[in-house]
Amino acid sequence: MSSLQVDWKSPITRRIIRSYIPDWVLVVVMAAVFLGVDNIAPFRREFSLEDKTIMFTHSARDSVPMWLVAIICCIIPIIIIAIISLGLRRSLVDCHSGILGLCVSLSLCAMLTTVIKVSVGRPRPDFIDRCQPPSGSSDPEFGLSNYTICTTPADTHDMIDGFKSFPSGHSSFSFAGLSYLAFYLAGKMQMFADELGRTYKGFLFSFPIIGSLLVAISRTEDYRHHWQDVFIGSLLGLGCAYFAYRQYYPALGRVTCATPFKARLDGFKGRATNLQVPDGPLQQPNYGANNELPMIDQPLQTVNVDGGDYITQHNVR
Repeated sequence: MSSLQVDWKSPITRRIIRSYIPDWVLVVVMAAVFLGVDNIAPFRREFSLEDKTIMFTHSARDSVPMWLVAIICCIIPIIIIAIISLGLRRSLVDCHSGILGLCVSLSLCAMLTTVIKVSVGRPRPDFIDRCQPPSGSSDPEFGLSNYTICTTPADTHDMIDGFKSFPSGHSSFSFAGLSYLAFYLAGKMQMFADELGRTYKGFLFSFPIIGSLLVAISRTEDYRHHWQDVFIGSLLGLGCAYFAYRQYYPALGRVTCATPFKARLDGFKGRATNLQVPDGPLQQPNYGANNELPMIDQPLQTVNVDGGDYITQHNVR
């Protein structure tokens, strides 16, 4: 039977599905925190009108707009993961684990990046052009200037966004999505586990990394971020990607790195009186090469359950 055919009525299958609900809830919570914090006005750090690092020209357009970053770092990885897991490996478990890990990486990275941005309030490289201080303005004799010297209203988007330089959101988000995809590809190719040093694997692995690097570099070309913003943002995204990947897949040096962790069945206890579920952790069923959900191996039987409920009993393989 194809590994894409799952007995959705199986109590074990339902148990597996329920075990991942907290993960998806956490993804939604982190995304909600990101959206909420992103609407908070950032800390307005003092600055010097003579600081050359914030005197670059402001451009209204980004070389890589955020909608394109979302496609590159979210939609494209989802499509590639689905093609590999469903089309090549024919594994629903792998597809779910791969996409869930990607969502954890992106939502965690977006939340952390936004919280840091709002808290730090670093002026962007083009801040003086956004600020438009009056002609002839200068810093106080024994201090720095603040946003009140600007002729641009403080509540405009340009001014609010002007204090969100550190870290780079484009850089962190691109590395969170594309680095995760690179780890996923490396695992499927057993790039670090086969000890054969096949160059083409490294070539395929590097493609997503190069893509995220190009997105990050574009932020300095647009004068949206200082190099430190891009560097730290990239490290943040890379860290989130690896953290999320390791929640659902073995280390890349393991020979089992091509398959996701087995389904969460520890502690499962059936309620049927005649199922004879033993005490202690439930033995993991044999999932096969791809750690699949339970497949129907014999005709279903209806059994009576304590409390008047009914479930189906069958052998799994």
